[in-house]
Amino acid sequence: MPLSVVDFPALGNAPITIQSTFFPNVYLRMDGTGVTTFTGSGGGTVNCQFGAGPLEKFRLHAHADGSYSFESAAFPNVYLRMDGAGLPAVPSGPGGGTVNCQFGAEPYEKFKLRAQADGSFSFESATAFPNAYLRMVGSGVTAATDSGGGIVNCQFAANGGGHEKFVLNVAG
Repeated sequence: MPLSVVDFPALGNAPITIQSTFFPNVYLRMDGTGVTTFTGSGGGTVNCQFGAGPLEKFRLHAHADGSYSFESAAFPNVYLRMDGAGLPAVPSGPGGGTVNCQFGAEPYEKFKLRAQADGSFSFESATAFPNAYLRMVGSGVTAATDSGGGIVNCQFAANGGGHEKFVLNVAG
């Protein structure tokens, strides 16, 4: 059963998965290899994976401002980072910006979780890039691979868009 906002406080340190609602069995994958200190442009790799293994598990952290950050369960203190610089101001098309990893949780690593009617969430940049949403395209991701695949970037004004909706579950 998907997690809702009321479930978040009870999670504690339990890892969760972030699954696409549009692409069956496709999960957000974050490889924080080499991300050991803060770097302005971030590093590592964020893409898609078929099924959920170690690189598809996250710890959800709530912040006092109501935002959330996603820490890799496999790479402690490495967080999902979204940079919407240069994102075209249109709510369709291939999106843009950069999604990767960062050591520590600063403004680019904080998200507003926008609940959707179907129980999923859209992830909006909390402060750094208003109206920029996490976008995941898992086309062709039909089997697990060592390096993952697909595209993860940003989309403008896409709250509830097909590629911008995710189900959160406690990791198995």
